[in-house]
Amino acid sequence: MNLFEVMERFPTHQSCIEYLEGIRWENGVFCPHCASVNVYRKKDGERVGRWHCKDCHASFNVLAGTVMQGTKVPIQKWFVAISLMINAKKSLSSCQLARDLGINQKTAWYMEQRIRAQMTKDNNDVILQGIIEADETYIGGKPRPANKRDDDNDMGSTGPRTKKTPVIGAVERGGDVTAKAVDEVTGSQILSFILTKVDTTDSTLMTDENSVYKRLGRFIEHETVNHQEQYVDGDIHTNTLEGFWGLLKRAWYGQHHKYKVQFLPLYIAEAVWKYNHRKTENPFDEFVEGCFA
Repeated sequence: MNLFEVMERFPTHQSCIEYLEGIRWENGVFCPHCASVNVYRKKDGERVGRWHCKDCHASFNVLAGTVMQGTKVPIQKWFVAISLMINAKKSLSSCQLARDLGINQKTAWYMEQRIRAQMTKDNNDVILQGIIEADETYIGGKPRPANKRDDDNDMGSTGPRTKKTPVIGAVERGGDVTAKAVDEVTGSQILSFILTKVDTTDSTLMTDENSVYKRLGRFIEHETVNHQEQYVDGDIHTNTLEGFWGLLKRAWYGQHHKYKVQFLPLYIAEAVWKYNHRKTENPFDEFVEGCFA
């Protein structure tokens, strides 16, 4: 949903509240604190959408317990932020979002991180099946001149000794992707990741010839391609996942330029969520429903 459609569909704060209440309380309003249905709507001046629970005496609104809880930013701006982030294929910087919404950068960054945190929750149930490609990449920093390669530890811009953060991932051809940041790329890390995220009983795994993947053949049908000789050997390749890595790295270099390693899982979650919803007719509604349903 583009910005024009957002503003046309939600012209007022009241329309936003009605939309969210229709999602969260489709089967009747209940207290988010004690789950009681003994509630009533408060007449509280201009504070639209306030409710009161007769059992626990709590006051609440539809935002309680969601990414928007306690926000002072108008819900319309939240909806615009969600739409902008979903439509930004290579992510969206907080500085740009601040300019678009007319808010300060710290508030924009806080909103984006809450949205990414929700995307993390939505990605938790992804299980891959069929032809699966697995690979690793390294995020962060940039190649230094030949005489100043401190970041690369004389190993180039990638590899087991680089100071960049390793990320492992797997993608189902024509389907979903999953990825996570790790401390180091080891056979045990890869095995645990694949066994958790892939249905090994009816899948074929495609990887390069990195030694960390050697143990996988005991648990799943495993094919490899030698990247020193070729990148595609018939149906054996990891090009689909390489395309996803390209999007993740473009977000780093092209939009954010740099972010702290501790937040990398959130940026990975954003890229994964967008990839997995690339065929969704209305990802805006699906995201909001994930927050409030």
